[in-house]
This record gives sequence, structure tokens and C-alpha cells, in this order.
Amino acid sequence: MANRSRRVVPAGLALVLVLVMAGCNANSQSTEPTKDKNTTALESVPQGGTLHYLSRRATESFETANAQMVPTSRLRWVHRGLTSWRTLPDKDTTLVPDLATDTGTTDDGGKTWTFTLQEGLKFSDGSPITGQDVKYGIERSFAPMFQGGLGYHKTLLVGGTDYDGPYDGKKLDSIEVVDDHKIVFHLTRPFGNWPWIVSMPAFAPVPAAADTEPETYGEHPVASGPYQVTSFRKGSQAVLDRNPNWKADTDQTRFAGPDKIVLDMGLNNDTIVQRLIDDKGEDETAISNALISPSQFQRIESDPSISGRMANSPSGYFRYLAMNVKRPGLSDVRVRQAINYAINKAELQSVYGGPKFGGRITSTIMTPGIPGYTAYNLYDGGDTGNVDKAKGLLAAAGVSDLKLTLTYPTDVSAIEEKEAQSIKNSLARVGVKVELKGLDGGTWSELVSSADGDYDMTTNGWGADFPSGMSSIQPLFASSEIGNGGGNASKFSNPEVDAAIDAAIAEPDLDKAAGMWAAIDKQIMEDAPVVPILVQYTQALAGSKILNYFIPAYPPFANELVVGVDR
Repeated sequence: MANRSRRVVPAGLALVLVLVMAGCNANSQSTEPTKDKNTTALESVPQGGTLHYLSRRATESFETANAQMVPTSRLRWVHRGLTSWRTLPDKDTTLVPDLATDTGTTDDGGKTWTFTLQEGLKFSDGSPITGQDVKYGIERSFAPMFQGGLGYHKTLLVGGTDYDGPYDGKKLDSIEVVDDHKIVFHLTRPFGNWPWIVSMPAFAPVPAAADTEPETYGEHPVASGPYQVTSFRKGSQAVLDRNPNWKADTDQTRFAGPDKIVLDMGLNNDTIVQRLIDDKGEDETAISNALISPSQFQRIESDPSISGRMANSPSGYFRYLAMNVKRPGLSDVRVRQAINYAINKAELQSVYGGPKFGGRITSTIMTPGIPGYTAYNLYDGGDTGNVDKAKGLLAAAGVSDLKLTLTYPTDVSAIEEKEAQSIKNSLARVGVKVELKGLDGGTWSELVSSADGDYDMTTNGWGADFPSGMSSIQPLFASSEIGNGGGNASKFSNPEVDAAIDAAIAEPDLDKAAGMWAAIDKQIMEDAPVVPILVQYTQALAGSKILNYFIPAYPPFANELVVGVDR
């Protein structure tokens, strides 16, 4: 299937992706404040106050048709999905019903999925939320004007590849609305992760009658979540107030503490972080998506009053070195294994900020927090590498005087150049000469996603769109993802792995599928098409009056739906 996950690049050392929640009104129950910012249990938050969100984006939108945000993001202040994610600081993320009464049922092994909506749900305008609204919301995501969102459903729904949305009057028959509360999805193949897919932005309900200006609908959407957009100035500010028709007892994942949310757009990144560090006035109740620079980390770490407001991710993004197995110098598995032994991962870890802020050294493809993740190390060279083992494998392969190219993007951050230089130094220790080729991001992306890219190795990062080995492994290693914009940068193609991936994708028992993905992880690493380097951490800084603030193992940024304001 088509690749829908996304590459993760280092921009600074970490993400300050902290956000907050969605609201309730008379339906909510008063609770005592949670004083522990990095709480170890998911707790309710007090009602009231104003949450401020400081965004470095030129503009924000609450459009669902082309969004890539996970279900714990600010988009979900306004919109609900059929399912949602429950996160805890010390447990794996779980899937729970949202608009639906359960997480979906299938009676044919995962090819057909049925969901039933809760009774009595209403939009912010007072109209009922129906299966037809869910169907329309999904259909509009197929319109050409809404490209770039999370689009797993576009290749999975029968007829999806030939469908261009509802604006010409056409419907997608594979989304079957049985009645106001029952909706059935007909897929092209068995797909066990469909309950996760319906948590994605495109599955938010949209009443067709309100979609009179599709291009600007995201500025004034009809809300199904606890907040509604009451003011929107593009590129400047959005104001969200409580949705009076949202019912707390129908929602398992939103605490909806603040009475109001003010979202300021287009702010300077470093200025945002400095404002959060200074923690004055309204910034005491602020969160942000700004990136923290290394110099700012030093200031934060040196002051407990600031570091105590920073959440650290226990897991993160997969950072790795991809080796193009189609290239003559890397076609022998022993050469690729030698490179796995040669890399000084401790030095790379220091490039990213060290073990506290940069990330943990890894030897697997899946990361902690993804179901099925199992720690193992097929090429244990210690953190600094094993030169003798690497040289021995190169000699066994009959390789000497090996010359390789390593490409990387130059316009993302200085870290990628330092990362490439470190890899070059590691391989020089075992007699492999590396030529570095820095490219602008667009040229780099086109090169590594082509079928016959002229490069030997490239550095890369990856983040799963939902917690499954499918989202971690399939986009990077399935043969179908070679070329045409796919994410298989190592050009790895193994029929046995492809068959195992297809079987795991089709498995509707997600616990069983998790074990299958764990086996595939090791099966791929036996062929050594990549060198796993780091689980790249993220950090998030908040104002001193933000409550219930933590980053779970997955996704590696703060859950914006459970944060409160201490008044």
C-alpha cells in the first residue's frame, strides 16, 4: 500500500510540542487540581481559566481533510473521530471509542468493519451527529484540493484510488451508511489496524450543509469536540470557547479544563521558547510547538524552576542510516553487517544532545511504545562500535579499499552534517572511505525516494503515524515502497519479508499482530539494510501554571487533550 508515514528530521535538539485539550461546560464535574506537572497517572484537571498556545506556524487551521496531526493534538479540541487514543505517562497508548460505542467489529477477518455511533451526540450548532456526517467528512478528504493529509484510507477503501471527493455529487459506496448511527467500511484487503485508521483527522464528522466554502472550512468548522472556533484571523490568532453541546460523559479522552483557548500564530521560534523560559503573565498558562535550541537547553537544565516545567519523552523517533542494497559495494550482507558493527553510536548520541536530551542508542527498528517492541541486538559492537569485528566481516566478504557516498539534506539543521561526519569517521576506522554529499532538502527527498537513486547511504528519521509495527516497518522496508516517492531508502526487497508484512497487516487480532511485527523487525535486521542509531527524544516546555503535563512513550509529544490550567 502507499506510504503515508512521514520522515522526521532533527530541527534543533527536540520538539516543544505541548498542547492542550478540549473543553466542557455544565456537563463537567469539578475536580481538584493536579499539582504534579509530570504526573504519573492520568488525572482530571480543574475547570476554568484560559490556555494560551504559541505557534511557530505561519498559520493554523482546524481543517481535517488534509491534516497530519495525531488524535492527541490541538485539532481534537474541535473535532472528534470514531476512535481516539488514551495516553498515560507510564503505560502504552491504547485505542478507545470516541464517537463510536466501541473500536469496531469485523466478521470477515478485517476486510469489512462496522461502527455504531453513540446516541444523542450533537454538533456545536445543535444538529445531530450522524453516520452520514462521518461519511461526508471522509469523502471530502479525497478532493484534489485536500492533498497531503494522512491518507491510508484512500488506498484501503474500495474505489478510493479513483474517487475525487463529493463536490461533483459523487459518493464513495465503500462507506456504507446503514442508518443514522451505523456505518460500515468495505476495504480492498483485510486490514487489522483499521480501528487505528478511523482515529485519524479525516474521519471527523462534517455536516455537508456547512461545507459551503471548502477552502476556508477549517477556519470556521462545525465542532464535534469540546471547543468551537469563535474567532479566526488567518496567520494571527484563533479563539476557542466551549461547545455547549459537547457531553463529557460521552468522551473518554478529553478533560476539557480551560474555559477558553487562545492560539497565536506565526511567532518566532526562539522568541517562543524564551517567553516560556521567562514565564511571565499569560505565558504562565502557555504551551507551544517551538523547537528548543542547544543553548536554550543549557539554560533550562541549569535552573530547576525551568527544567521542572519540561516534559521528556521516554521514547521517540527512529533515527537510522540506510544502506542502498542495490549498490555493488553494499550488495553483500557481510558488508552491511560490518557497517553495523563499525558505527560509533555514542558519538552520534552526543551530536543529538547526549543520553538525557538527545536519545537512547538503539539496535531495533521499532521503538519503545510501539506494540511488539522487543529489545535485541544482532550486531553488538558496544556503544562505540567494534572495529575488529567490522574488519573481519569486510575481509570475509573480500572487500578492501571500499569507497561509499553518504548523502544528507543540508537545509534542515547543522546536526545532519555533524551526523554525517561522525559516520564518515566511524567507517574510516575500518578502512571504508566515505564521500559526503549534502543536498538541499527537495533534491535529497527526490533522490532517496526514487527507484534508482545515485547514492550508497543516507541518514534518515522516521515517526509512526499510529502505534503499530505496520506504521514503523512497512513504509521503510516493503518492496512496494521503493521509488515513486516511497520511504524505502535502502531499496530493500525480500519476498519473505513482504509476505510477512502482508500477513501482519491483515491480522485483525492486534496482540497477535504485535508479535508478528516483532519477528519481522529481527527478520529485516538479519539482512542488515539499515543501521539503527537512536530513539530520538523530544522535550516540551510549558508555563508554570500548566497541569497534567507529560509525554507518553507514544506519540512522543504531550497529550494536548488532558492539560489543565492552575488558576
